[in-house]
Amino acid sequence: MYSVIRIVQAAEGCAPDEWAAAVIAVTSAAESCGAARHIVSETLPGVINGGDLIVHAEFTDESSWQRAGTAFDGSLDHPAVAGFHGVEYQNGTSGRSTIDTRTGIYRALLVRVTPGTPLTAIEHFERDLLRMPALVSSIGAWRLSRVSASIGPTQWTHVWEQEFTDHESLSGQYLDHPIHWGVVDRWFDPECTEVIIRDRVCHTFCALDTPILLGS
Repeated sequence: MYSVIRIVQAAEGCAPDEWAAAVIAVTSAAESCGAARHIVSETLPGVINGGDLIVHAEFTDESSWQRAGTAFDGSLDHPAVAGFHGVEYQNGTSGRSTIDTRTGIYRALLVRVTPGTPLTAIEHFERDLLRMPALVSSIGAWRLSRVSASIGPTQWTHVWEQEFTDHESLSGQYLDHPIHWGVVDRWFDPECTEVIIRDRVCHTFCALDTPILLGS
């Protein structure tokens, strides 16, 4: 499966009805683009560089996305939209627990590993991320992928996706867990010798009506 994420920023000062019209246009494009699954959902408080709207679409293969891409991104050419950034990627390593996330939270973390980082360090970083679901009980599904194409000013290299049971679990249990601040954070901390991510990340999330990581 091949996935696409767009992080959409509302135009400053746009009226609520203008923004609502933009969301309707993007939703219509997502519904008609041939994606196997999709999300169009406004972000929740607490995102970092995470925009106002998350658009996520999953296709059977890259060629299906290529046929739909122009019209899909064309829906974002709207007066109420200031701009967008995002990623395209072949779905990577994933998993799912028995936890029900149908009314939970979808979260995506976009990061850029510093160019020239040794492959052994990148693989170690990836293994550390994939350790988290076994220790954070509120994660119901997860997927770590390497980015094929990046849209916008930051050339993202990885996308780390999860489904959580609720907002509080993401902002509390996940971010406060020892595996997060004691293990994973060292890859992001400029005071640590192991740091490999120096650019500002995109930490974004929204409410779920139905699980998106069904391929996990």
